[in-house]
Formats: sequence, C-alpha cells, structure tokens
Amino acid sequence: MGAINNQIMKDKKSKPGRKRKLSNLSEEDYKQISAWAGDGLNETQIATLLNVNISTITREKRRNEQFAQAIKRGRYKAVQQVANKIYENAMEGKETSAIFFLKNRDPENWADRQEVQHNLNLANVLQDASARVIEGQYEKISTKGEQFLTKESDTDKK
Repeated sequence: MGAINNQIMKDKKSKPGRKRKLSNLSEEDYKQISAWAGDGLNETQIATLLNVNISTITREKRRNEQFAQAIKRGRYKAVQQVANKIYENAMEGKETSAIFFLKNRDPENWADRQEVQHNLNLANVLQDASARVIEGQYEKISTKGEQFLTKESDTDKK
C-alpha cells in the first residue's frame, strides 16, 4: 500500500477541491483493491478507503483498465468461491445448497412457480354454445335454480 499511503499524505497538503488522481498505484495496491472488491465492498466504500470521491473511482475505471480489472477480478473471485462452496455443499447432500443449486442451474424444472399459459378464444366458445342451443341441446347455467338453456321447438310453442 506504499503508493496509496504516499498519495494520501500528499493529498492532505493539496488545495481543497482539487481532484485526486489514482496514478502510480503499485501491483500491491491493485491487489489490495481487488481484495476489497472480493470482500464485498462496493465502489463507494473502496473510494472511502482510498480517500477519494466516488467520481474518482468512476473516472479511474474508465481511464485505467488495470484499475477496472482489479475491481472486476476481486468480485469474480468472490463469486467463484461462493459458487464452489454451494456446489460442494450440494454434492455433500446439504439440502438447502442442493435446492439453491438446482433452482439456479435448471430453473425450468426446479422453479418454485410454474408458469402455465392458457389461450382461450372466447369467440369460439360463444359460437359453440350458441350452436348447441340452436340444435336443441341444453347447458346447465346455474346450480342454484335448475335453469337450462333450451331451444323451443315448434311443438313446444303450441
């Protein structure tokens, strides 16, 4: 953390409002930044540890590919470690890890919710019902009062 500490001491002497650059970072500094990102610190927290504003972090990521890669590498490494641990636990028969693993790796077969899509064409339903009434068939429309739709035949009218 040599360059970072030297830069912090130098910035304490600088004029207020002056933008601080994260130049001259050593390999050890990049490793530390990567470790912070891997430990789950967000960019605002990393900025605080580096004694800079979040805008400096954003600018430095655009300007310095090595800085951006240090943050990404730390995050990816942490995700990889957690994923490996979940996989190991799942293979050891630990139920919660197995469920989590399956839901994320095969969500089509292991999701909590299953989506069912129904396509209903009301025009066809009404047309079929109408055809049955016209042909003299009946449909029960209520369970309370034994009401039926029927077609009156010519003999019923007389």
